[in-house]
Amino acid sequence: MKQNKSIRIGRDFTNLLNTHFLTEQERQHLKEGKLLVSDMDAKVQLKTKTDVVNQIRVAKETGISHVELDGGVPNPFLDITPEYCEEVGGFAGKNDVTLSFHIPYTFVATATAAFQDADREIAVGLIKRYVDVAERLNCNNVVMHPGAVPFYQTTGEYGRMVIKSVIKSFSELAVYAREKKLVLHLENNTAFDCVAFEIQECLEIIEEVNKKGNDLKFCFDIGHWFTRADAGKKIPEPPESIMDSIPAGVLGQVHLNDYIPVVKKFHPPLHFESGLLKRGNLVNLMKKFKDKGVSLVIVETAVRDVNDLLNSIKIIEDEQKYLKGIIDEVEKDG
Repeated sequence: MKQNKSIRIGRDFTNLLNTHFLTEQERQHLKEGKLLVSDMDAKVQLKTKTDVVNQIRVAKETGISHVELDGGVPNPFLDITPEYCEEVGGFAGKNDVTLSFHIPYTFVATATAAFQDADREIAVGLIKRYVDVAERLNCNNVVMHPGAVPFYQTTGEYGRMVIKSVIKSFSELAVYAREKKLVLHLENNTAFDCVAFEIQECLEIIEEVNKKGNDLKFCFDIGHWFTRADAGKKIPEPPESIMDSIPAGVLGQVHLNDYIPVVKKFHPPLHFESGLLKRGNLVNLMKKFKDKGVSLVIVETAVRDVNDLLNSIKIIEDEQKYLKGIIDEVEKDG
């Protein structure tokens, strides 16, 4: 059954605002190859993520109505003050930009899949602290990965133990998020995380969690799903047809990014059409999102080329214009 919700485009800025926080000398060193992109990330990530007001400002200026705050480690969020949370909330409201929060997905946070309860409980406790931050920032939802485990503990009895632990963690966190008036989403992993990267497995986890009266939603990340191509698994043709396997009603917000197999390149700009999703695929994908009741699509583009990084606002503007054209076409077709 078709849904009538219109689709909004939000964004997780990932690394697109990092060069805004470089000194002129550092920018020059980046251009000359004296400062590596990875080293730049390490230098400025905390500054970029801390300045939520700047993210909201850029969103407003580029026609984006929602920002997903990136809790990837390192992040500043456990240390931000109540006063700053109030400032962020006021600025977001004034600019008609809504917020959501992406829970950390590396280091301690991955232990939500641990079948040793001492480890798992520490991870759940840490994530609850981030849920508290999301509440203080007036976010409307949170999204988290199902955790990760060593490849040699992903099959047989070990695999079953891992999934039981994921269900236990999400059951506890879904209740906690609901108490904070936040919608919790489970996002499918990449194939490289070795667990819960297949849609059916994610749906089974969600079903088990929701049997207990929860309302855990699925944040489908199609770019993550494409990584299965580099794990010896097939991608359908057309690639967006995988959406047909997801029932209506289970999806909340979704993540939109692309992937280039073999070279293993994550999140290339969608309007470059360098991955598996060309314009026609994206039109069909948006139609499927709309039919499934998705109203919020979070774009997660990232770039590694120095020129792209230095011209990231143009990347954002051009990609937004490209996607708006697609959304307009989908909405026109009903």
